[in-house]
Order: sequence, then structure tokens, then C-alpha cells
Amino acid sequence: MGTTANSNLIDEFRQWVLTQTSPNYRMFVSEKDENVIVIETSYCRGEVTFFPMDIIQLYVLNLVTNRHVFYLHFQMHTLEHAMKLFDEMLECVKELTAKPPVRVLLSCTSGLTTGFFAQKLNESAQLLSLNYEFSAVSYGNLYQTASQYDIILLAPQISYIYDTAQKILHNKKVRKIPPRIFATYDVRAIFSSLEPLLEPAARHTRSYPGRLPLKQQIKPHVKILTIGLLHEDNHYLFTSRIYNEHNDIIYDEVSIKSRISLEDIYDLCDMAFAIYPDIQLTGLSMPGIIDEGRLTLPAQGFDDSNVLECLSKKYSRKFILCNDANCIAVGYYSSQDRYHSPSFLFQPAVGSSGGVGSIINGQLIEGYKHVAGEIQYLPTNSKSNRCSLCLTPEGTLTLVAQSIASMICILGPDVLLLSCRLIVQTDDLIREIGKYVPTKYIPDIVQLDQVKDYMLLGQMILCTEALEAAKA
Repeated sequence: MGTTANSNLIDEFRQWVLTQTSPNYRMFVSEKDENVIVIETSYCRGEVTFFPMDIIQLYVLNLVTNRHVFYLHFQMHTLEHAMKLFDEMLECVKELTAKPPVRVLLSCTSGLTTGFFAQKLNESAQLLSLNYEFSAVSYGNLYQTASQYDIILLAPQISYIYDTAQKILHNKKVRKIPPRIFATYDVRAIFSSLEPLLEPAARHTRSYPGRLPLKQQIKPHVKILTIGLLHEDNHYLFTSRIYNEHNDIIYDEVSIKSRISLEDIYDLCDMAFAIYPDIQLTGLSMPGIIDEGRLTLPAQGFDDSNVLECLSKKYSRKFILCNDANCIAVGYYSSQDRYHSPSFLFQPAVGSSGGVGSIINGQLIEGYKHVAGEIQYLPTNSKSNRCSLCLTPEGTLTLVAQSIASMICILGPDVLLLSCRLIVQTDDLIREIGKYVPTKYIPDIVQLDQVKDYMLLGQMILCTEALEAAKA
């Protein structure tokens, strides 16, 4: 376990964890490794692992879906903080002490007929002791709600959206209800059709991508830590990566939590600094308006919060804070040599307002108080308009086309980059943009499915430029 200054705290925390027994789960020290404490239910496996340098790993794996629902590393500093993180972990374990029901969402035009069918299905499931939970939703709320369910069933009247729904909800099992079964409310036929869908999911594995190509040699000459935040389904992913002086990736970690706070960023920094104390600069990429190190992201509890000052005071190190869309635009621009003025529209979550990052002739556009790209303030993107449009693919197509039309008219980019779950066909988008802008002015449109690598690369490049500017 090591003999660091915090060894006594580590031992105290370990003993405390072993006292947190419950009839709802099994807890034991692994026979294979005494540094691992296992917490198990029939439907999940959690582990508390103690590493050298006072680093502790916590994770919970949902054995039904084979996906991590909680995953993080942190360095031991205070017993109170370690206990708090363990309690968060236990919340996930407790949710999986009983077998989670298979959650099935039915959808039709208004949700009325599927609502009645869902009621019948729930009654029959209870009578037959089947572990299902059925709900119904209107088509207008399907994509906003689907992330909470395992299987999606489409009523005959909206079966025409099946191909689109499959592409958008690619991590869900989407099926059409046959008209005969729907017309007769044949609950047994539904149960029979669900059985083949309950095969165990493929085990979720983490992959570490290689280095993106660069159109020019960019070498930071020092070690740089980059941290980025992404929202996936109902979880938040913190990704942290370290580039060495040769631009090689020497460290790549992911944390998964259901909520975020400044303390989560501290934990990522603590671990990275413990392993690589010679990190010269840390870049943090987050959504929201970032001006002079202050972050405005009310949905996550940041209201003109001086994040940069908090980090700088805590660690006495140099940090920079950047908008995520800007970082992605920089990362893409630097990894290819075909386009010189890309604009990137980032709308990752259903029902949310997007953000734009733009580079014109090699220059990142941030604007007065860094408000450039905050398309939430466009008249066409007003809250009332956004709420009525951005829940469905059809409405999102209109909203995104209007935003892109504004980008074309004001910035004139030579390529439009798009990350938006609800848009699967660029041809449809081009036709919609053509309602506002003559087709000859519409540039190439490139869809980016994976943005993490561009974001972290862009953050590294912005850190490198900040170091060069400081030397000048």
C-alpha cells in the first residue's frame, strides 16, 4: 500500500469501507488482490481498488447491460471527501440490489393508444410475474425520453420513422409493433416478441484512440494535461489526457458520474499531478460561456463562476479554460489541410441549445466577452421556439438549418461541421438550409459522430499557443 504521508488516511478509509456492510449487497476483500474490496449484488459488481501514490479507484458495473454506471479515480487527501465519493458509488449499487426491470417504451402519435396498451401490458406482467415495466409517450417526446428505456416499440401509425429512430437511438433496441398485434392489444404476442431482445448486451470496453494526424508539427515541448466534459445519455464523462513534449499521448483516463461539480475536476487534476508532477499547463474544456476564466453554465450550477481562479489558487499552477465547441473546431482544423474556415455546430443533447465554434482563415472567432457561437441568443433559437422544435428530428432539422443559415450569411465558412443526434441525413439538412440560403452558397457539410479526440487535441493546441504567447 505504500508509505506516503496519507497512508494512515488510506488505512482508515479502507477500514471504514469494510464496515459499510448491508444485507442488500455482499462485501469482501478479493482473494486475488488484497488491495481490492468487492461489493456485489446479483445485478452489479463494484470495486474499491487501492493503488500506489494514494490513488483509489471506484467503479460500479451494471451486469445486466455490462456498462459502467460509475467510474473514477481520485487521490486521497481527506477522509471526508473519500467517504462522500464512496457514498455516491453506493447509491449506484443500491439501485441495482434488485433485478432492474426491462423498461419498455411505447410510442404513437399522441401517446393515448399506446398509453392504454402500456397499462394492459403492466397489468399482465404483474399477473404473470414478468420483470417488465411499460410506459408510453407521444412521438413529440420520444427522443427526449428514450434514454431511460431499454427497448422502444413504435406503433403502426409512426412505423415510417423506424429507420431514422434506429439510427438516432443506435444504442437501444427499436422495434415496430405489427398492426394486427396493436389493433387487438395482444399482450402475449408482445411478451413473445420481447424475449429474443433480452440476450446479454456486449460487454462495454474502453478504447484508447491513437493520435490524430496534424497538418503541421505542433509540439508543446512540455507535458500538457487536457480535461474535457461530455454528456452521454444520463451520465457525465470526464476525459483527461496528457500529451508529452513529443505530442504523444501518455495518459488517457475517463470518469463516469451522474452529476458534476468543481470537486470532480480537482480529483482529475490530483491524480494526473500525482503521476506526472512535471505537468506545465492544464487546459479545461467545458460547455457554456467562458470569459476571462469565468464560466456561465447555469444548468450545472456555474453562474459566472471563477473556475480559473479556484484552480490556480488550489494548485499554484497555470490553467486555461476554453469552450468545448471552440476546442473541437480547433482540433478539426488542425488535423486536416482541406479546409481553412470551418464552423462547427455542437448540439449533443435532445432538447438543449447548441453551441458554435468557428475558425475563419486560421483565426479562432471568440468575440466580445467570448459570446461568439452562443446561438441560444439567436431570435430563431429563442427558448419558446427551441422547446417546440428541438425534441424531434423534424423540428431539430428546422432549428439547425436556421442556425446554419445564420452562420453561412455572417461567417461564410468553407465547411460546416455538425454533431447532432437527431440529424442523420445531410441531404435533408441541405434541402432545409436551401429554404433560407441559395444552394450555391451552402458549403460542404461533415457530420462528426465522435468529438472527444478533436476536443482534447484542440485543447492541447490552445495550451501550446498560450505557452508560446507567454514566451513572446
